[in-house]
Amino acid sequence: MRITFLPPPMEGSLSLGIYDKKGKLVRTMAREASEKDFTIGLNGLITFWDGKDDAGKVMPPGLYTARGYSVGTIDVDGIALHGNDWITDDDAPRPARVLDLHAAADDKVDVILRTLDGKEVTRSLSFDTQPQEKPPGDESVSITEGKVKLISGAEAHELPLAARETAVDAALGAPDRLWVIVSAPGGTEVRAYTYGGEFLRRLAYAPGDPLPRRILAARGRSANRWSEQILLLEQNDKVQRVRSLALPQQATKGDAPAWETVIEKSIWLGDSFEAIRDSLKRPSGKPFVTDKEFIVRLIDNPLLKGEPTTAHVSIGFNEGGSFLQTTEGLPLRRFTETAGLKWVVIGREGSGRQLTIFQGDGAVVEEFKAHKLANMMAFDAGEYEWTGK
Repeated sequence: MRITFLPPPMEGSLSLGIYDKKGKLVRTMAREASEKDFTIGLNGLITFWDGKDDAGKVMPPGLYTARGYSVGTIDVDGIALHGNDWITDDDAPRPARVLDLHAAADDKVDVILRTLDGKEVTRSLSFDTQPQEKPPGDESVSITEGKVKLISGAEAHELPLAARETAVDAALGAPDRLWVIVSAPGGTEVRAYTYGGEFLRRLAYAPGDPLPRRILAARGRSANRWSEQILLLEQNDKVQRVRSLALPQQATKGDAPAWETVIEKSIWLGDSFEAIRDSLKRPSGKPFVTDKEFIVRLIDNPLLKGEPTTAHVSIGFNEGGSFLQTTEGLPLRRFTETAGLKWVVIGREGSGRQLTIFQGDGAVVEEFKAHKLANMMAFDAGEYEWTGK
């Protein structure tokens, strides 16, 4: 079926759709097209509809309409990356999960991460230490069936834990210092012992906190500021984080925490907006409010006899990224080219004259601002009787 229309008198790309008598979009004929993508005729631009919907199914006979939009410049600005401290820029690998911590030489730690496509990448962290005057001995520690076994020289002994307590992980630290993650009926905590099993101190966790899974400790001589340093991999159902904690040499006063956080890098967990909503704190302190659609007052098209026009628009996404679309589903303008998106939301903030866009691929949350959404003009490409042949 031959479709002919006059494009609106404005600079912009063209999106054209075929709609049934109920106003449902059945076929996207063009998205972000230029006049060169159509046949240029004496009475306007020409394209041809084969009577099929977007799935390739032949539509039943009946009356159909063709209409669309010319879309001018819409500004989209990248604002920030949220929820993944391991990603530093758009071109960097996107690790989605921390797999493990490995001790390296000279009090360095390799953090093993996995990207969305299953590849492993390594990031290195270091304790703030100086080399020991003499290297550590041949001590080692291991966990077997929740029990801690310490080997020092030719001697081996098991660290005594209370009934119903199990060790999750353990690490050797400064001389005569053993660090253990202990799971007990009352909760999980990190404890420091001497090699002889004397309890020294604990790091407790409140309900809801990410719990420790792996621990490493500095074995070198700490800088003047610190007496002890540990590195933890912690996780719950909302976040996974790596924290480097240190104990000051001088005791803290009052209600100041004994531990100081030297490094903290987190990854939000969740493949939906609902899963990360509580973590996404806005500058106002209020949660981000999403909107399903917006009514945009468009530039009047003189070919439509000056009738005022509006468009109901929303956000959509596919394998190529996110885009502005009508609420019926006609794509209007590509916003981003992020592949593998799992969700996209949009809402008004501030004066309401710009839109805030959040989108996630399971590794990081991207934030954008969109301006000039009203820089569009609607056009009518007529009614057509489809016979089904």
